Amino acid sequence: MDEASRVIGDAAAVMTDDELETAIAALHARERELLIAGDSDEAFDLMGTKFVLLSTLQSRRP
Repeated sequence: MDEASRVIGDAAAVMTDDELETAIAALHARERELLIAGDSDEAFDLMGTKFVLLSTLQSRRP
């Protein structure tokens, strides 16, 4: 795991489920905007962050 993913994972670990869901929704909306604008590199970076948050949220659910 690279340093950025570790830092994001540490931050996600202390977020509430509601905060994670809000952050995931915001990242998803921004990712869509970037893809529409043709900035796939930046969108891909956001996908990585969103994946860490989604994984954190999923690990909390039965």
